[in-house]
Amino acid sequence: MPTHWTYADVAPEEDLAQGDILVPTAELRDVFKQVHRHFLDPKYTGFLVTTQSCDLVRRRGGCSTRYLTIAVVRQLDDVLHDFLAHICGSVAEGVYLQEAKGDATRFLQRLFNQNEQSLGLFYLHKDADAGIAVPSVALLRVGVTLRVEHYQILVRARRGRFGPEFTAKLGWLVGNLFSRVGTPDWSKSPETETQFKSLIKETLDAEGSDAAPLWVKEAWVKAAKENGCDLASLPKAKVREVLERLKPPTAKDRVITRALEVVGKVIEGVATDDLIKIRARLGNDQLFAQALKSAKNE
Repeated sequence: MPTHWTYADVAPEEDLAQGDILVPTAELRDVFKQVHRHFLDPKYTGFLVTTQSCDLVRRRGGCSTRYLTIAVVRQLDDVLHDFLAHICGSVAEGVYLQEAKGDATRFLQRLFNQNEQSLGLFYLHKDADAGIAVPSVALLRVGVTLRVEHYQILVRARRGRFGPEFTAKLGWLVGNLFSRVGTPDWSKSPETETQFKSLIKETLDAEGSDAAPLWVKEAWVKAAKENGCDLASLPKAKVREVLERLKPPTAKDRVITRALEVVGKVIEGVATDDLIKIRARLGNDQLFAQALKSAKNE
C-alpha cells in the first residue's frame, strides 16, 4: 500500500488507467526489443501511462483504443542538471550562478506541485510501494506507443497509480487543455509546507553529494575569467578550488584595506604590526560590520 498522499491503491487485475506507474519488467523489455529498442536504456527507470482512462476500460474483453501510450520516467538526480542548465545557465558542468538560485527554487516549486507545463514534467515522489525507489520525473514529451495487444503486459508491469486528483492534472497536462485542474499543493498544511521546503533544499543543496549542483557567486566567476581561467573546461570539484583561490576581496575587506591606507598616510611611521592588529580588530568588530551593512542598505 503506498504511503505518500499522491498515490492510490490499485488491485493487480484492475484495468489500466491514466497515471498508472510501470516498471521495466522482462516482458516489457521484450516488447521494446521488437519495436522500441531505444527504451531499453537503463536510464529509463519506469514508465507512466498517459492514455486516457476512459479508453483503457475493458469491455467485452477489450478496450476502445488500438494504441497505448506511456511516458518515460527518469530519476530526478539524473536529469536535474539538464533542466538547471536550461533555466539558470551554467558556469561549468554542475556549476551555476548563486544569483540564479531563485529561478531554480521556483522551478522545483512548479515541478513538485505538478505545475511545470512548459517542460512537460510530472513529478513522482519516492514511494517504493508505488514503484518509485527514488524521486523521479515523467518526461511527458517522450512517449512510447504500443499496440493494444500489449495491454496485459502493462498490467503485469504496473506497480502503482496516482490518486484521482493527480490523474486529472496529468490528463490536463497531456491534453494541453485551457483550464487548470486543482491538486493539493505541498504547502496545504504547515507540516507539508515544511516538508516541501526541505525537499527543495535537499534537491538544490545536497551536502556531500557529487551530483548536487554547485552554486557560486557571479563576482567570483568574473574574477576567475579576468585571470584567464576557463571554468567550463574544469571538473566541478576543481571549479570550487579555483574560485576560492581567485575570489575577489569582500566589500568589508576592501573598506578595511582602504582604511589602513589612510591610517598609514595620516600617522607617519606607523608600524606594520600595528596595521595588522588594526585589520584584525576591524575584521572581528561587530559594530563595524553592522555599520557597513546599514550603509549598504541606505
